[in-house]
Formats: sequence, structure tokens, C-alpha cells
Amino acid sequence: MSEEKIITLATRTYEHAEIIRSLLEAEGIECFLENLNLIQGVVADGVKIRIRESDLEKAVKIMEDVEKPELIKAEEKKRGRPPKSRILLPVDFSDYSSKAAEMAMDWAERLDAEITVMHVFYNPVINTLPFAEAYVYDTSIDEMLIDLEEKAKEDMNAFVGHLKERKKNKGIEGLPLKTKLLRGVAEDEIIRFSDEYKPTVIIMGTRGKDRKASDLIGSVTAEVMEGASVPVLAVPEDFKYDGIDKIKKVLYATNFEESDFVALDKLEKIVKPLDVSITFAHVCEKTSEKWDQLKMEGLQKYVAERFPNTTIDFDLVKNEDFWVGMESYVRSRGIDIISLTTHRRNIFSRMFNPSVGKKMLFHSTTPLLVFHARKG
Repeated sequence: MSEEKIITLATRTYEHAEIIRSLLEAEGIECFLENLNLIQGVVADGVKIRIRESDLEKAVKIMEDVEKPELIKAEEKKRGRPPKSRILLPVDFSDYSSKAAEMAMDWAERLDAEITVMHVFYNPVINTLPFAEAYVYDTSIDEMLIDLEEKAKEDMNAFVGHLKERKKNKGIEGLPLKTKLLRGVAEDEIIRFSDEYKPTVIIMGTRGKDRKASDLIGSVTAEVMEGASVPVLAVPEDFKYDGIDKIKKVLYATNFEESDFVALDKLEKIVKPLDVSITFAHVCEKTSEKWDQLKMEGLQKYVAERFPNTTIDFDLVKNEDFWVGMESYVRSRGIDIISLTTHRRNIFSRMFNPSVGKKMLFHSTTPLLVFHARKG
């Protein structure tokens, strides 16, 4: 068989290119995907869809049908991906919730996303009644639940009213704002609803209303961070938020694991509209410095090929203690958001050896964006 010229049909994101390849091959058109050459870094998105020249006319017709906006939306729905970015904002109506809400509104405007403000109000039956004493249940509890729900509705209306006023002042009246009121255990309901809602990111404060500092380790945010399958941005109580334009530097703490690649995909989508710089940093000990340098170079090469249009810096932080090294680096470089991947752990390891993400949550005044090692 004589050689035939191979041409580039289109350049798309990896996910989009895979869809097109499967459709072309279903129609009998042989298709090849190639990573974008660094020399051609001006071309967006990174994956070339290559075909035989003789298939061009047929392939173009398929592409025209596939890339109609309504079909793209239908394909996103079919694959379980919402057509519009979404931010889930769990609140308890505290000052910390208000700070997280300010950040969420600005971020949503940049992402062209909708926001769902969620509140879970306390359920005295679920939260306090021992199973053995269930027989003492009486009608007064029904009245209590009605009162709690009414209070939650009032608080939600007041909170959303304030947000609508802020939207008007910011000139973003068109920002979609939804509400969700649920009864139960806050962390459980937030995780359950996020699995259903599939937000791009959950944004929430790190302290609940009237909590003491000693209670922080059991905070709802930490539990959501451990259990949610989507990225969670925790906004600390002491963080000074001066507007989204002031968020300029994002640090990703890498440990050279495969999950870092999945996190980078999500990180790039979430923070790119903010016009920030991204730095990959790894805290290394002296004994492993040479080996870690080689790993960092490998990661740098992968990132350059996968994200040719995103500027990402790489740094080794030399310190024998992870916390000291990371804290020092964050302060000296003026990092605005720390991001990392956490791993789901069993109950015993969580009790005696909290995850890096949870430790970072309680050792930092910088917002923390946490990804899960499993795909979500």
C-alpha cells in the first residue's frame, strides 16, 4: 500500500479530541492523536487530531455535525459533565461564610459559573437522640423541627439578600444564584449533595459559627475536604480577602504522584480564568535532593507538553521538615492559594495520622484548594 499524506484535522483539548476520534473511527475513518509540539505553542488546547487526506471531506462533515453547540451540550450531559461551571457554597451564616461567599461570587463571575448557596440545619433527632431512647420521641420534637426550619429559611433569605446586594454593587447582577436548604448532619449532606450536583469546586470557610479554636479539628470543612469527590477550596478565618484581582500566585505542593496529573487538569481549569501564576513545589530532604531534581524535570517536561499555553514554575524547597519548609516558602513567595492532593484514608489512620490536607488546613492562614487522588 502506497504511503498517503497524513493531515491535521483540528486541535482540541484531550477530552474533546477523544470524543471526536471515537466518532470518526465509528464511521471507518482512521484517526491519530498527537500532543502539541512545543514549537507550535501558540495553538490552543494541545492535542492534534490527524487523519488521512483522502478522508478529509467525510471527516469535516462529521466534525460540523459533532461540534454544533447543542450537540456538545448533549454530549457533556451524557458523559455526566454539567454544561456550565458550578460553585457549591455551603454556609452557616457566620462571618467566615460571608468571606467565602465574597470570594465565590468573584470566582463565579470569572468562571462564568452559577452558585448554589447551601445550608444544612441541625437535626436534633439525628444528631443527639440515642438509638436506645428512640421511644421517648414525642410531638414537641415536630414543633422544634418546624421552628428550626423556619429559622433556617429566614437566615437563608437574609444571607442571599445580602449577596444580591453585593452582586448589584459589583455589577454582576446576571450571576445565577440558587439555594439549597437541607436538614441533617452538615458534612454528610454537603458531600451527598455535591455528588448529585457535581460542582466544579466547593468553596467554604474553615470555621463554623460559635466554634472554639479547640474544636477546629472536627470542623465540617475538614470532613468535607476528606470526603468530597470534587475540589474543595477552604477559606481560613484569618485570611484577608481584598478581591479576586489580588489573587496572583497559586502553589501546588507536589509529591511526584500520578494523582498530581489529574489534579493539574482540574487546577488549570479552575484557576486559569483568574490570571494567576502556578508554581509546582516539592519539599525535599538533602539525601533525596538529586533524585527529586530528576523527578521535577520529568514533571516539568510533561506539563510543558500538556499545557503549552500555561506558564508554570517549578521549585525544590530544601528543608528536613515539610511544614517548616512549606510555611517558609509560602510566606517568602507571597503565595495566595495553596493546592494539593489528599488521599482517602481509613478511620484509624485518620485518627492518629491526619492527612496532609487536613494538617495544612489548621496550620495556615492561606486558602487551601484540595483535590482527591481518585477521579471525581
